[in-house]
Amino acid sequence: MPNTLISKNKVMNKVIPHVIPAQAGIQSIIKQLKKRRTFSLQADGESMLPLLHPKDLVNYQRISFSKIKTNDLILAFKKNLAFTHRVIYKTDKYLITKGDNNLESDGKISPNQIIGRVISVKRKNKIIDPEMVYLIQSSLYFKEIVKIIDTFEKNNINYVFLKGLPVHLYYEKSHPRRIYQDADILIDKPHFEKAVEILTKFGYRSADSSLSPIQKKFKDKIVEIAFYKIVNGFPVVFDIHLDPAFMMTQIGNLEALYPQKLINELTQEMLKNKKEIKVNNKKFFILNSSFLILYLALHFFHHNFTGAFRLEFLDLVIRKNNYLMNDRLRDSIKKYKLQNFVSPVFYLLKKYYQTPFLFSTYHPHILYRSSSIFDSSGIKRFLLLFSLSPFPFYKKIFVFINHQVIYLMLFTLHSKLKTLLKNCFNPFTLKL
Repeated sequence: MPNTLISKNKVMNKVIPHVIPAQAGIQSIIKQLKKRRTFSLQADGESMLPLLHPKDLVNYQRISFSKIKTNDLILAFKKNLAFTHRVIYKTDKYLITKGDNNLESDGKISPNQIIGRVISVKRKNKIIDPEMVYLIQSSLYFKEIVKIIDTFEKNNINYVFLKGLPVHLYYEKSHPRRIYQDADILIDKPHFEKAVEILTKFGYRSADSSLSPIQKKFKDKIVEIAFYKIVNGFPVVFDIHLDPAFMMTQIGNLEALYPQKLINELTQEMLKNKKEIKVNNKKFFILNSSFLILYLALHFFHHNFTGAFRLEFLDLVIRKNNYLMNDRLRDSIKKYKLQNFVSPVFYLLKKYYQTPFLFSTYHPHILYRSSSIFDSSGIKRFLLLFSLSPFPFYKKIFVFINHQVIYLMLFTLHSKLKTLLKNCFNPFTLKL
């Protein structure tokens, strides 16, 4: 989110606006700001919505590099542009920031490029503390989760949290310092319809993720359905799973790349070997330690090996459990033929977080073709699935006669061609 460079100084208990001339140049402006302990700038752009809105007056405080933490919102500059973005990764020598709505990160930010940290936001004469926003949002989310889980238990629904707020609170021991996205709940198939009925009863609506009505008809298996509701202005989302969903949710059965039989067995084993925890005196079922590590690794693969916060949380879970790849986890990876999918994740854990995790086999070649873990985009999931499938090439090639895959390829080609033609003819559009 770029910033309009308007600062404020306090003199004799009065707030006196002080506009720094734009023609002074970015270096001159930054030099003036760095002399002040606190200052305010007007926000511009949409990269930090819904937390920061255009025309918000953002209040900053000077901070030393050593005191900056992951998820802090900082004002930094790069290539003559000042911006306020979230810290998503930090080392002793640099950090990386990214706008919450941006697909790509800002790259490495050195200590001398950091101007200050956000301490509050003024919007329509109201002072907003980002930390309070996080707390309110997670508190509302937790309250909704408790209502749903209480009803699940009254109806004897067999469930387990794959990930989500209860898992976060159990391991972090504090509320998230960001807007929390969703909760993934694995439901035993015989109880799926009842779970959907309960969510609908509580005012949740299902989100249709189909690419088109035709693609929806072609899909031969339901993997997950997202249910959402707005609570006091915040979206609350539950992703209800019928399996761990590390393949392609847009496509149902992909036997040519991974056996459905193994997915079914893994699903049942996860439901059977769940762990009971207590958060705020409320009971929840989450995956046991080895399956949680396995699922979080598969989830990171599912997101094209991107999203530093996912990898950071996996590092935390491993450290909290003092894992060095125990026999149970190793056996599960081997049993379900998941080595190719998870070994690059463990390689990245070691590279970026120095995670004390022993796993010798990995495929760095596929990582070189993907984007950075700090970006939201990456190589397409189908390419990853095809490349890392445990099946031999002669068997994988049969995936291209799958009617779902054929339609997806045609749909993607049509979308790209449509965009290309639009860009080609756009310069010649007449404005009458």
